[in-house]
Amino acid sequence: MDMNDDILISYLLGETNAEQTAQVDAWRKSDKANNTRFEQFNLIWQTSKNIKFTAEVNAQLSLQSLKQKAAAQKEENAKVVKLRRSYNWLKVAAAIILLTAGTWLYLYQRPSIEIKLATHKEVKTDTLSDGSIVTLNKASILKYPEQFSGDTRKVVLLKGEAFFNVAHNKAIPFIISTCGTTIRVVGTAFNIKNKAGDVEVIVETGIVEVSRNGYMVTLKAGEKTVVKQGEHPLIKETNADQLYTYYRSKEFVAINTPLRRMVEILNEAYGSNIIISRKELNDLPLNTTFKNESLDDILAIISRTFSVTVEKRHNQVIIK
Repeated sequence: MDMNDDILISYLLGETNAEQTAQVDAWRKSDKANNTRFEQFNLIWQTSKNIKFTAEVNAQLSLQSLKQKAAAQKEENAKVVKLRRSYNWLKVAAAIILLTAGTWLYLYQRPSIEIKLATHKEVKTDTLSDGSIVTLNKASILKYPEQFSGDTRKVVLLKGEAFFNVAHNKAIPFIISTCGTTIRVVGTAFNIKNKAGDVEVIVETGIVEVSRNGYMVTLKAGEKTVVKQGEHPLIKETNADQLYTYYRSKEFVAINTPLRRMVEILNEAYGSNIIISRKELNDLPLNTTFKNESLDDILAIISRTFSVTVEKRHNQVIIK
């Protein structure tokens, strides 16, 4: 059941007769979508004096144009009763506002364009529409809307690792989904790594809720959790080092860091295949900071520090 625009505008202005009023009422009751559309237009109409549309259609220009036309016809319509002319003007204004409102509703209620931020051999930083800043590590993919809308801010980490510095908005939580795990925050800074289906979350500031398969854990600054695939309770623990920041800080800070942990990070950072051949070397504590060094220089320092041999064999680097 379609509704004549003239009747709808007259209804909003209180000009309809009994039959037309009944027609509009029936139209509203016949379909929930009709009533929703009416309420949206009615709300915009009632508060039109306070609305500043940013849509592509400029209502002010339209009104100005109509005023100019009205002025040109002033002499011709001089005998028209002033009250009646005002009523006609209200009808025209109502039509313009409803047209602009329709455009506004289309622009702001249509699905937001999705953006995929992907990295290969480089690190990228981007600012989202809410002001949140995300730094994407190498070989990672993040999907997010061009413009956040609704009562949540949702993004998806499809692959890899990212650091989020989330703009504070208590009313609209920020939600990240990755490999079946959901991370929910209001305003905080934290790191997420999706590696082979396991998800690691490390919190720098604020509070983060991590959930998967009905399990949930709340993390505070300095805490972390590793979400394993399958049905497992989520366990929080103290984060032992700051090595996860290497792709943002461009340095490796080791404070009593086990050699195996440093090797793990070096393999991630340089795409290398370093292997420790003797188990007794795994937990040797390393205390140093590497900044802007090449992998060869780092391996040379490790070799001298622990009096070990570093051997390159095909596509492997063996510490023995």
